[in-house]
Amino acid sequence: MNRILILTRNISVESCLQEQLQKLNYEVLVSVSSWENWENSGKIDPFLKSFQWIFLSETISDNQAREFGEQFRSDCLVRIVGEEPAETVISEWREWHISDWVLAEASLERLREKLSHKTLVHQVEFSNGNLFYGDQSLSDTRKKAFPLYFSDVHFTRLEKEIINRLVAAKDLTLARDDLCHGWRSKNQNSKLSQLSSSITRIRKKVMEAYGIEDAVRTMWGEGYQLNSYFYQCLLKGEFRNHPQGVST
Repeated sequence: MNRILILTRNISVESCLQEQLQKLNYEVLVSVSSWENWENSGKIDPFLKSFQWIFLSETISDNQAREFGEQFRSDCLVRIVGEEPAETVISEWREWHISDWVLAEASLERLREKLSHKTLVHQVEFSNGNLFYGDQSLSDTRKKAFPLYFSDVHFTRLEKEIINRLVAAKDLTLARDDLCHGWRSKNQNSKLSQLSSSITRIRKKVMEAYGIEDAVRTMWGEGYQLNSYFYQCLLKGEFRNHPQGVST
């Protein structure tokens, strides 16, 4: 079971998010004392590193979140927010080693999709063509993008089609309607449900086969986009000679 620590100044503020996370079978600890210990001592308690993810509450100021992130220096930090942050804000957080964000009042479905198949503590490192897990940052790992072929992962025809469309979009986000355009079903809700299930399976297969987290990113309110590392691996493998698409 994944363990999540929510650092906060007020436990009651986190009750809604805590309850939602527990419904998804996460073990959640909400702590004021752990945050106060860091404030008073200026030192990272080794206990904090026993959690897969550490959420930083809205009750913690940006300046304190930055100081904590720069000292903790781990990819497991997640910022709790009241509304979706702008891309400029997200980029700034990454400089503080805050790698992701989550809405304080996110729905169960939204939380499930955002957190599914994400393991922020361990990043994938490749050495001499062999795969193993370590604490190397994703920015370093991206420099070692490896060839990835569909035959290695055994994607279904539909999953290949989705990846083809996302690769063709390069670094742009594709709306959900665009991704399932032309599918046989006339029921749009059915197609969107099928798309969501397919995206989940793609993430799971890539994670299990290569350890790449969140191969397809959910861009809330916009659609989906390929993880840039996964994209580079495909360009070196399956899409090396045919970057605009391959046969499915």
